[in-house]
Amino acid sequence: MKLKFNGFLVLLLVLVAQLTFAQERAVSGTVTDNAGIPLPGVSVLIKGTKTGTQTDFDGKFSIKASSSQILAFSYIGMKAQEVAASSTTINVKLKDDSVELEGVVVTTALGIKREKKSLGYGVSTVSGTDLMRSGESNVIQGLAGKTSGVQITGSGGVPGASSKIVIRGQKSISGSTDPLIIVDGVPFNNDTQANSTGDSPFNTNLSGTNLSNRALDINPNDIESVTVLKGGAAAALYGERAGNGVIIYTTKKGKSRRGIGVDLSFNTTVTTVNKLPKLQSKYAAGDSGTYIAPAQSGPDGLYGTGDAGESNGTQKSWGPLISSVPGAKFYDNPNNFFQTGVGTDTNLAFYGGDDKGTFRTSFGYTKQDGMIPSTGLTRTNILISGERKLTDKFKVVGSSAFVRTATTMVQNGSTLGGVMLGLYRTPTTYDLRDYKNELGFQNTYFSAYDNPFYTANENPYVSQVNRTYGNLGVVYNQSKSLNVTLRGGWDSANDARKQVYAISSFGNSSNDGTGQINIENINTQIFNGDLIFNGLVNLTDHIDLNYTAGGNLRSDFFTDQFSRGDKLAIPNFYNLSNASNFRTSNYDQKIMGRSAYAQADFSLYEQVYITGSIRNDWNSSYGDKKSFSYPAGSVAWLFSKPLDQSWLNLGKIRFGYADVGIAPQAYLTQTYYAKLTETDGYTDGNTVPYNGQNGFGYASTLGQSNLKPERVGSTEIGLELKVLDRLGLNVNVYQAKSKDLLIRFPIAPSSGFSSQYGNYASMENKGIEVEINYEVIKGNDFTWDFAVNWSKNKNKVTSLANGVSQYEPEAGFGNPAYVAIVGKPLGILYGTDFLRDTNGNVIVTAAGLPQADPQQKILGDTNPDWLGGLRNTFTYKGITLSALLDFRHGGDVWDGTRGRIQRYGLSEESAENDRGNYIIPGVHTDGSANTTPISAQKYFEQYKGDVLQVQSQNIENVNWVRLRDVSISYRFNDIQKAGLSFVQNLEITLSGRNLWLDTNYKGVDPETSLTGAGSHIQGFDYFNNPGSKSVSLALKLGL
Repeated sequence: MKLKFNGFLVLLLVLVAQLTFAQERAVSGTVTDNAGIPLPGVSVLIKGTKTGTQTDFDGKFSIKASSSQILAFSYIGMKAQEVAASSTTINVKLKDDSVELEGVVVTTALGIKREKKSLGYGVSTVSGTDLMRSGESNVIQGLAGKTSGVQITGSGGVPGASSKIVIRGQKSISGSTDPLIIVDGVPFNNDTQANSTGDSPFNTNLSGTNLSNRALDINPNDIESVTVLKGGAAAALYGERAGNGVIIYTTKKGKSRRGIGVDLSFNTTVTTVNKLPKLQSKYAAGDSGTYIAPAQSGPDGLYGTGDAGESNGTQKSWGPLISSVPGAKFYDNPNNFFQTGVGTDTNLAFYGGDDKGTFRTSFGYTKQDGMIPSTGLTRTNILISGERKLTDKFKVVGSSAFVRTATTMVQNGSTLGGVMLGLYRTPTTYDLRDYKNELGFQNTYFSAYDNPFYTANENPYVSQVNRTYGNLGVVYNQSKSLNVTLRGGWDSANDARKQVYAISSFGNSSNDGTGQINIENINTQIFNGDLIFNGLVNLTDHIDLNYTAGGNLRSDFFTDQFSRGDKLAIPNFYNLSNASNFRTSNYDQKIMGRSAYAQADFSLYEQVYITGSIRNDWNSSYGDKKSFSYPAGSVAWLFSKPLDQSWLNLGKIRFGYADVGIAPQAYLTQTYYAKLTETDGYTDGNTVPYNGQNGFGYASTLGQSNLKPERVGSTEIGLELKVLDRLGLNVNVYQAKSKDLLIRFPIAPSSGFSSQYGNYASMENKGIEVEINYEVIKGNDFTWDFAVNWSKNKNKVTSLANGVSQYEPEAGFGNPAYVAIVGKPLGILYGTDFLRDTNGNVIVTAAGLPQADPQQKILGDTNPDWLGGLRNTFTYKGITLSALLDFRHGGDVWDGTRGRIQRYGLSEESAENDRGNYIIPGVHTDGSANTTPISAQKYFEQYKGDVLQVQSQNIENVNWVRLRDVSISYRFNDIQKAGLSFVQNLEITLSGRNLWLDTNYKGVDPETSLTGAGSHIQGFDYFNNPGSKSVSLALKLGL
């Protein structure tokens, strides 16, 4: 009986098994990315089992599964997805993993890939898609508003104008504040190299051309992702180059697929001015109510030569009503001058690969015509990248880029040839469009200033950069516990510059209209070599060690050759042989460095992560035998692990500390010779050779043999949350203390020198950053993603050299000056205010006029109170709508343009009240209220304007909210069903940049900088070129 029962049981089990197997059937389909491109190598696993497969080159898979089982799809960089195997055909579309999930991998220092959950410091990432949405040709400007703790300031809407970036506040007073730029693991030169001045003693950042920062040479279309390492703990492995943070650009790479993939994109953009100061249109040129006719040249067609019939004209508009002057009319010169700039951007990429390697080759061509006549940018980019397995353990990895960037720019700022200076000092009764007389020389309204049309068309500044950069490496994968990378990188560039001033232009250095040629050649060659050992060691079942150790060798070579020719003999012949007076300079610089570094990352129970690192740098800027060490450490605890709550996907607190550096410029340890220069502070003065005699003398600054790097000691604590697989929160609180900051310390003139560099100063930054990501709706057809970032930084100068309470990092106008004051933030505006009583009332004279205070004082602070960004992204089937709002609250800007046009009676405000009398709100010396009326001209010259050199009334505390970028795109998801089987994806996008701006600032777009990215000075607006807005239409095609 027992045997019969056992036999029956076996038979029953066999039948059940047969039924189960009968329910299994082949399930097949295709896995694609969000763009519809097939994904090879996607893992397809039956949930709860070890049974699985991978997709082939065409993204296709086939697996046996029953209808009750679940298929799990996973792929690096994509969100994992689970689908019930209820159908025999399943097509899956994986989305980019752009939110901060536990398993996201980010690129950190030295190109090391790490899971974001393990990091003990804050990093931010920006996708290449979001970078392209910005519509910016400069990959620095393209980051604006997209991440917390990062302040980006453009310098005008001219194509190629520089963009300055500061992360978590300025860390240096006189040294560099620029973060280190890394492209595919190798340092990338982002300098904004000022024009050489020959022997001129002036700061060319205040006038002349606003130059490009060299990140302009990167093609945004080649960027896959951007990682921002904000604090010292994140950037510590870069040692003396880590003090200002690090930005890592990772370029797009090839993908394994059948055949060769092709990506083609074409973009057309139209650009216009987004904001201009307003001018009055009622009153004519003149003074004290009397009309003054425009300047007249003599028979030679030139001004200032003393010919009969010459007249000077005027820049003032204190004349009579335009309607009362026979033949006079109003001309809207700014509107007549600025044009609509048209640009195109074309990109073509080929990519492919197999199980042995991948490749990608891209070609890009960008052409932008500026909104200022004759300005523009053309850029050609070629990038080749790839990797190839030589054996199971060896592979070769590399990329190489060639760039040619050509820009044509115009004069800007405090120069008689500046286009905005000419536009906004011209009485509105003068038509600037008739800018050239019959002899080919300029017509202008006032004999001392250039006609802006003449400047734009006859005085071009041209720069052509030819550059190559890249890396080549060999990787040896011995095992998971030992990987060796030997990598070499290079960055070599030549910048050929030419600035001409036509005869009759007053923009030349002598301001005499005799013509000038400036020719400059700048060469940079940077080489980097790294040997890196890294691996993963399982110390126990629950403790792992990821280690990195290695060394770096680098060399930087820089040369600048400058030639200037004055007093041209033949008009429009711009060759140095046509000049009769010459100035030249030649500067060479070499920096050699070597480094050793090590880092250990411990993982304890996949819950606690501890990191420690050390780097030691030797740098020729200090001398051959000196070296300096930079330690760092961090810890992260995933408290969500022990809590084990389904609603809490990620919960982490972290702490990081680092002591990193900022290397000084070369040769500060040396006392060197320079050509002798003598100047009166206004003209170029006298230089050698003089009367045929050449000569050199000691420079005014004494060398410092005990030079050290500037140090930045930083701590940060952070909290990261991911809730319900929807809401992400990232909060950072940080403090960075800078010490040993370099400044020029005044020394006794009896030494034969005026100053000496030394590590005398200190400064601190404190701040908080908040980033929130929320998937508000995530349906099959409709999604809504919300992201916001907010940051606040407080800066304070804590000490300067003994006996020094105030320091000017860079020569400016003097009034206002951009200064460092102990106890105040770096970036104080310091200058002249009105004479006031103890209650702050303006003290006026018996005649009712204001007075200047002979003692200068603090007028403002250029640092913003807080910054923010808010992005909403909506998708519905193939439609995507995305918009980014950018916020700034606080921070003072000196509107020197406004002060000057108030003085000259050109501002819109100066025409109010029918130019009747005004009473200045103030008091007399006896404390009685002022009741004495004065004329409108005196009111706007002396109270609203800058006749008394008072600047306080033109310091504005700036707020703004702007629509930084907005785009709507449509992806044709069913394009293959239309018979175009060879087309993988097709997308059309309409986008806008800076289309809306709400600000209390009365001048141009307040995101402006007179001095550009290569300067310490910020917050100066003195006839700055205006900002721009644009609309673009783009087509993307994938084959």
